[in-house]
Amino acid sequence: MRREPDHAGPGRLGPDRLTLGYDVDQNAIRFSNYLHVLRELVHLSAGWLALAPEFEVKYALGDHLHDDARAISKIRRRLYELRHPSDYPGVPAEELTELLDRLDQAPTPTEYLELAYGEAKPALIRAFGVHLENLDPVSDEPSLRLLTKLVSQQDRHLAPEEQRHFFHALMDAEICAAELMARNSHEQPEMPWDFHVDMARQTWDEMRHAKLHSLLMPKELGCHWGDYPVGFSYFRSVYAHDLLGRLALFNSTSEQKAMWRHSHRRKVLVERGQRQIAQVFDYLLADEVPHVHNGSRWGTYLCGGDEAAYKAKIRELRAELDETGAPAPNGQRKPVPSRAR
Repeated sequence: MRREPDHAGPGRLGPDRLTLGYDVDQNAIRFSNYLHVLRELVHLSAGWLALAPEFEVKYALGDHLHDDARAISKIRRRLYELRHPSDYPGVPAEELTELLDRLDQAPTPTEYLELAYGEAKPALIRAFGVHLENLDPVSDEPSLRLLTKLVSQQDRHLAPEEQRHFFHALMDAEICAAELMARNSHEQPEMPWDFHVDMARQTWDEMRHAKLHSLLMPKELGCHWGDYPVGFSYFRSVYAHDLLGRLALFNSTSEQKAMWRHSHRRKVLVERGQRQIAQVFDYLLADEVPHVHNGSRWGTYLCGGDEAAYKAKIRELRAELDETGAPAPNGQRKPVPSRAR
């Protein structure tokens, strides 16, 4: 639970409770982490604004990166007051570094928005809440006032418009996944019948996922399928491969990553009180497990039953992608690691 600040009014001197909160160094470490996240969001949002296709998204990015830039200036001031260098804040925590890397490597505006508004900003709000719960409101009242404003600001950034775009993009991705699995079956009549059964089940799963989003959007978010543009670049990049390549890149890569994403989204949605949507993601997560298994089962089959050969194929194809996950230019390849990631 987030602590409500004690507002000073006539005859009041502000907070009047004294508790044992963070010491100065712990306080500065937390603010340093906030600075790292917000600085990356400002830098990357400024880069993606030109590539975002919808005016509403461009406007939101411009509005929010301005808010975040001003927040950084206030955090720098607070770091200075806490006797820590504001221009060279401490190194971010390891799990935070992983999130910042994924933000930096997002290959499309949609995937960047998913990370920025689905993970980074909710993570900031949670961290601000923990900070407010544990600081001393008297000796650290400057932090209390700053954090209270930052929470309100980030809450506004996660207003329904961003969620509408996010869920619309998820529905688009589910439809593309269903179409890919259907083409896999249609184009490979010589494969064993169990393969066609597996592809048929996954096609149905992906279409059910799309239907869930189509029902949630008008009920929970006030939008409908078609309110935003849809994209085909990811479908085209996967479809360009043969069956083995599609299984390696989609089932054994994208669907595997989706398992982690659905788990994380569910946690965030529960924390935000959106339990019905969170329950949907719990079912999506359950469905991803057999989808990943489909990749391993039939990829290994196509490699003559050699699972190691299939894993090598996955590494080979991933090496053809750049750091963002898009095809590397001019045939440039990353070094192939010695074992699957």
